[in-house]
Amino acid sequence: MPEIYLPEKIIFERNVLDKFSPEEAERAILISDSEILKNCGTLDKILNKSMRMISQVNLIVNTNVYELYRQAAEIFYSGEIDLIVAIGSSAVIDCGMLLSHQSRAKFTAIPCCSACSMTDFEADRYHHYRHSPNTVILDPALTECLPSGMIAYDAMSSFAYAVDTVASNDNIIVRNLAIHGAVEIYRNIIPAYRGNITAIEKLLYAMYFAVAAHRNFAEAGNSYLNRVSSFFSEFGYSKSSVCALVFPNIAEYDENLFRNGLFETAKAVGIAKDDDDPYYANTELIDRMRKLQASVGIPRAVSGFNLTENAYQSRKIHSNIPDTLLDLCYYGSFKFMKL
Repeated sequence: MPEIYLPEKIIFERNVLDKFSPEEAERAILISDSEILKNCGTLDKILNKSMRMISQVNLIVNTNVYELYRQAAEIFYSGEIDLIVAIGSSAVIDCGMLLSHQSRAKFTAIPCCSACSMTDFEADRYHHYRHSPNTVILDPALTECLPSGMIAYDAMSSFAYAVDTVASNDNIIVRNLAIHGAVEIYRNIIPAYRGNITAIEKLLYAMYFAVAAHRNFAEAGNSYLNRVSSFFSEFGYSKSSVCALVFPNIAEYDENLFRNGLFETAKAVGIAKDDDDPYYANTELIDRMRKLQASVGIPRAVSGFNLTENAYQSRKIHSNIPDTLLDLCYYGSFKFMKL
C-alpha cells in the first residue's frame, strides 16, 4: 500500500525562530555544529527559551559531528531524554535523527540549509536510522549568514536526492514532491549563491521538499548515489559533498535507469517538451547540471577534492561498485570537457 511519511509539523517563515517554543518535555538535548549560530547568539536564544519550559536542558556544540554524537549519547544513556533539538548543518540533523531513533525521543530539526547529509555513523548507517522528525523549523534568516560554498554544495546534493528519487520511485506524491524540489533548486541555486535573499528563501524550502521525498525512497540505500558517496566518504569527505559532485556522472553512467526521471525533470524545468527525444533532453539536463556545478565552484570530479590517484586506486580494487562508474566519478566525464 502506498504511504508517505512527513513531519507532524513544518514551521516556516523568515525569523520564525524568534517565536521558538519547544515541544513539551522534561529533559532535552540541544545539539549544534555551528560556531556561526553560537557566536551570533541564536543558540543561546533557543537555549533560554527551552529552559523556561523544560526542567533540564543540555546544550552541546561541536563542529565534529561524530564527537558530537558521542557526547550527546553519553547524556541520553545516563537518563531518559524526551526531546532532541538539532540546529545547524545537514550532518547535525542526521546526528539528531540517529539519537532520536535510538532513544525514541521527540525530534525537532532546525536546518540552516539542507536537512540531509546521509551520514553513516559507527552506531548505524543513515538508511537504517532515517525517519521524519516530529517538527521541522525552516527559517531563511539562518541560511543568509552561511558561506556561499555551503549553500551551493547543499543545493546540488539536494538536487541529486530529488532526481535520484524521481528515477526510482513509483509513489506519485513522493515523485511530485521531488520534482518540485528539483525545479526550485535548479531555478534558485545561482541567485542564492550570489546572495539574493528571495532566492535563498525559496532554495531552503526546495531543499526540504527534496529531502522529504528522498526519505520516502525505500530503496535509496541501494542506489548508485548512496553506494558511490559511501565509497568516497571512506576518504574523509561528507557523503553530501560527494553527491553534489558525482550525480551528473552517475546519471550519465546508467542512462536507462535515469531515463524517465531525468526526462520528467527536464520537462519540469523547461528544457524539454513531451514530444522531444528523451536521450537528447536528458543529455542537455546533465550538461546543464555540470554547468551549474562549474558556476558555483563545485569540481567536475572527485579528483578535484585532492584525492590522490594512488589512494583511490588502492581502495577501488576492494569495491563491488563497477570500475567504470567509479572512474567516471573520480576522473570526470570526457563529455564535460567538450562543453
